[in-house]
Order: sequence, then C-alpha cells, then structure tokens
Amino acid sequence: MADGAFAPIRRGSACPFAARARIEAAPAHPGAEPYEAGLEAGPVLTDFARRVEDEELDGLVLQLTDPGLGATLEAVATTVRRTVIGLLAATGADPAAELAHAGADGWWLRLADIRWFLVVFAPCYPDTSPRSTHGSDSTFLLFQPVHSFDRHATPKGTVIVPAVRERIRDAHHAAGTPYDSDLAQGTTEAAKFVAALNPGDPPVAWWRPGPTEPETT
Repeated sequence: MADGAFAPIRRGSACPFAARARIEAAPAHPGAEPYEAGLEAGPVLTDFARRVEDEELDGLVLQLTDPGLGATLEAVATTVRRTVIGLLAATGADPAAELAHAGADGWWLRLADIRWFLVVFAPCYPDTSPRSTHGSDSTFLLFQPVHSFDRHATPKGTVIVPAVRERIRDAHHAAGTPYDSDLAQGTTEAAKFVAALNPGDPPVAWWRPGPTEPETT
C-alpha cells in the first residue's frame, strides 16, 4: 500500500533521502487507543518485514487519526509507547522485557526479527519542526528498518556516516526546520524517536509510563 496521507509530509521533508524512499502505509487507525492500533498493525508490519530486503523497502507508516493522540508532547509520548507495546505483543514479543533497557545506549526496537528506527510526526509540532504534520490532525509513526540506512550509506556497513548526517542537518537548517544535531549524533536511539518541541530541550523518554498508565497494556 502506498504511503497515502503521509505523502504530503514526505514531499515537504528537507531530508535528501525522503523523495526516493520506498514507503508503505498500514490502514489508518481511527480509534483513541494506541495499543489497539499496534495490535492491528502487527500483521501488516510482519508482512512488511518479510518483504523488506527483497523489495528494498525503506519504511512503514502507521497513521492514527484521533487528534488527541498527538495534541501535546505528553500525549505523543503515551501514544508511541502504547502503540509500540501493541506491536510488540502482536509480534510475539514481551513488551516489558523489550522496553526495559530502551533508554540505554545501543538499544534498538526489535519487531518481527528486525531492528527498527522510529520517527514520529504529530500535530503538536510547529511548522518549523521537522516533525510537523503540515496541518494534518493525524499522528504518523514511520518505522524504518535499520538496514535500509545501509543501502544509502557510503561505505556500506555504516548506519549514516558523519558527512551524510551533516548534509541532512544542513538541508534542514536551510529549509527553516532545524533539529537537534547533538541528539542525532548520540547513541541512545530511543531518545530520537519522539522529538522535543525545540532543539536543545530534554529528550522525551516515551518508553516510561505516565503516573496513571499501566506498565504494559
């Protein structure tokens, strides 16, 4: 399935790789419970993971259409945590065990035997943010297989070399959508999934439950 409602966000991205990325979309989820969205998307992600290398796919988008799920940064963090927990459960993983070390250096989100990087776009982000939805009320979770970066990296075997990272950073600054380059260069991958509202703000620990949120479901 093509990337659908996510296409305007991709076209508006300053990332030099966005235009040629091969992105698919799961069916949009209209409900207000992100955990259910994750459960429903599990089979879609599993099928995507099965095809990802042979078809050289770069990303799978989950669209959550309830405006409240991305209205504030706190809501986005909860939305991401509960969606990921639903996906982990749907793909046969133990959510508590998988997220126990999410804040550690070198941790990766693993789903369907693949490592993933996650980029979240939500209506709470201003137009000057690379995570802006450009007027859409939906929240979008873009799951990128880590080895897809290897196809765009030079030399092969690296995630993104410094020269390419600098190129991406400069493109975003030129477009008026700067991001936190220090965070991007860091080794705590989970801290990059949900961006802060402004560069330099503290990282968003989306993997930690809120005071009224259950640990797993």
